[in-house]
Amino acid sequence: MPDFKELLSALQEQSHTGNRREITRHLRQLVQSRRECYCQCHEEALLEAFSDALYKALLLELDNEEEDSIEMAELAYLAIGTLLNAGDRRPELYKRRLLLLHYFSDYFTDAIIEVFLARFREENRLQARSLAMECLEKMQLSDMFYLEENATDFINGDEEIADACNAIEINPDLSAEEKAEATLLHKVLHAYLKAKYKN
Repeated sequence: MPDFKELLSALQEQSHTGNRREITRHLRQLVQSRRECYCQCHEEALLEAFSDALYKALLLELDNEEEDSIEMAELAYLAIGTLLNAGDRRPELYKRRLLLLHYFSDYFTDAIIEVFLARFREENRLQARSLAMECLEKMQLSDMFYLEENATDFINGDEEIADACNAIEINPDLSAEEKAEATLLHKVLHAYLKAKYKN
């Protein structure tokens, strides 16, 4: 089993130098042992570097099967949520979670259906999927609202965040009740994934 602390450190260094071949090689190592890496990173306070690495692996499409992609996306989300739940409120984490749900929303629909929409699963799979996408868009808006209220300077001129929010199809003017619901969606999905990937 690789030394994940060393592996993540090498990835961070290579991200600065732009050595794509080495980045890809190290990311493949991490992807192959992602569950073991998650456990070690959780113990050694390396969750941010871990989530960042998985996010890059997803962007570079280093997965072989859709199931691998789903697991990578879920573990990246879980790592970010663990940091946020522990009180880390850096805007970078909210941005990464927002973009993770935006770019890879398809990888979260099954989990959303399982947790929130089980009654639709058998009767009307298409409706369940549509409702799951609405949930994911509300969750993205929740992160966007946090950034607008607490990190205006951070998001000013950020094209990635702007593109993600412009792609949202539901009405962004959520009521106070809908905002609370969106925050709850994050909490419940995190708890579900925490149980799913329990050591």
